[in-house]
Amino acid sequence: LSVTVGVLVANSIVVIENIFRHKDLGEDNKNSAIKGTSEVTLAVLASTLTNLVVFIPIINMSSIVGMYLREFALAATFATIFSLMMSFTLTPMLASLILPKTQKIGRIRKYFDNLEEKATNAYSKSLGLVLKNKWISFFVLAGTLIAFVLIVGFYGPKLGFEFMPSIDDGLISIEVEYPEGYNLSSTIKSLTEIENRLKRNKEVHHILFDIGQIGFLDIGANMAKIDVKLVDVNQRDKSLDKMVSTFVAQLADLPGVKIKVSPATNMGEGTAPVTFYLLGQDVTVLEQLKEKIIKKVKDTPGLINFDNSSRTGKPEISITPNREKLSETGLTVSELAFTIRSAIEGLESSKYRELGNEYDIIVTMKDESVNSPDKIGNIPIVGRNGETFRLAQLADIKFSQGYSRILHRDRYVAISFSGSPAEGYPLGNVTSEVDRRLQEIKFPQGYSYTWGGNTKMMNEMFADMAFAFILAVILTYMLIAALLESFIQPLYIMMTIVLALMGALPALYYTDISLGITSIMGIIMLIGIVVNNAILLLDYTNQLRRNEGLSSKEALLKAGFIKFKPQIMSATALMLGMLPMALGIGDAGKEIRTPMGVVSIFGLLAATVMTLYVIPSTYFLLSRKKQKSI
Repeated sequence: LSVTVGVLVANSIVVIENIFRHKDLGEDNKNSAIKGTSEVTLAVLASTLTNLVVFIPIINMSSIVGMYLREFALAATFATIFSLMMSFTLTPMLASLILPKTQKIGRIRKYFDNLEEKATNAYSKSLGLVLKNKWISFFVLAGTLIAFVLIVGFYGPKLGFEFMPSIDDGLISIEVEYPEGYNLSSTIKSLTEIENRLKRNKEVHHILFDIGQIGFLDIGANMAKIDVKLVDVNQRDKSLDKMVSTFVAQLADLPGVKIKVSPATNMGEGTAPVTFYLLGQDVTVLEQLKEKIIKKVKDTPGLINFDNSSRTGKPEISITPNREKLSETGLTVSELAFTIRSAIEGLESSKYRELGNEYDIIVTMKDESVNSPDKIGNIPIVGRNGETFRLAQLADIKFSQGYSRILHRDRYVAISFSGSPAEGYPLGNVTSEVDRRLQEIKFPQGYSYTWGGNTKMMNEMFADMAFAFILAVILTYMLIAALLESFIQPLYIMMTIVLALMGALPALYYTDISLGITSIMGIIMLIGIVVNNAILLLDYTNQLRRNEGLSSKEALLKAGFIKFKPQIMSATALMLGMLPMALGIGDAGKEIRTPMGVVSIFGLLAATVMTLYVIPSTYFLLSRKKQKSI
């Protein structure tokens, strides 16, 4: 609703301003309301409907991006529909009843009237120079297109990409992993040093330890998770990302411990922002590829907390049957396994009953008889003919290193790799570089990698937003073409989208905002907003040519003079409506709102200034000498 405030007011501004203009021409209140409203009906209707059609692709998104934005799009849609109804009914009705029949001109009114007159005359003269001949108009149009190419080429590659702006909620997560063999006492003792270092920071409000596990899968006496709560954002000078960097620096010199520091808030699948999976079937091959990936990716600029899910487990005794010897003795692998299980795990041989209770009697070998490969090798194996063999004669027995866990994803055995972007590095920039390096590795047949977490969501988001942007442009063009009954004039109007990007991209760059879900949503919204002034100007130009028989140049000069004030008023209302968002007023979630406000204000500012000259120049260059009578 806060986003649509300016849009809602803009419709009534155009109607009210036109009613005032007819009143100044000598009409009474009732006729001023009727003529003023009917004259701008098409322009207001077109402006409102273009605002609506950009939300249709958003509402119909089925991805997670659609889940985030559907309520926003629906709220804006219904609010705008009712705004249109009010501007055509309640606004003119109240104007006909409330406006005074005669107006007293005070000093303040006189001052603003003089200011408005000077601004309008200055614009009218400058527009006259632009439309002096078609060569000047051509240079204005060509210069604008060249400036657009230069701006997009310069600022576009420098913008970062992310799924969603990080929110400064004051929560930081620290994952600690000590070497295998640490017990809880050793872990607690070592964590005291980390606690003492963290407590030195005045920004820390409290610290919470979870010892013995990091997550649902990472469990062990050598692991711990630390949740750090910072004081409120308005009580500290450092941002959340700055505090993460501070903690990383303070804990970097601790020996023999793996530490990962990251913001606790995560919008992905409960994984790290940078997450990808190595997929295959053979664990041994995956381990070999893992080493190649670590060597290739670990020094990626901006990548911190780089880790993987593969962990060597505790030493275990592995028994590998010798199938040739088994075939000679007539034994099978299953018989061998059954005998080993009987010796080590034990078998239920009988039951013991006493006082109505029943107990299993399990016969097994003593633990000290099976605690080494040599002792296990002495386990007797009875053949089918009654002969007895030692296990060592039928199998290879040795110590080996096991795996603490094996992940599966998409029906493949997988190793997950995770990391985080460092302070000042957008997520998209880091993942693009990681992806480039991974593509340099030659994977064997049947082995590959796939993205997950925030990266996967970000890639899906860009695909969805690109589709929504293209669909919004097409729907806007079709709508304007239907309302203006022309296939060519909507192309002039659609140029305002290009003009808006000339303001939005530099604004994102200089405010250090990355392209994410909210900033791209702001750009899509601009499609419906920035065309409003061009529709207002060209619709009135067509009316003048149709009703008064003016040439295109005369109609443009007169329309520009008359519609200068409502264009400036509606654009100002829209920008002021977005100003609280752009300034980040309010604590909760301001990081999400700010990009949309910045994009909307600077995109609209550039489009408004350019529309005053570029759209008339384009119309003047491409219009027919005489308007067809309808």
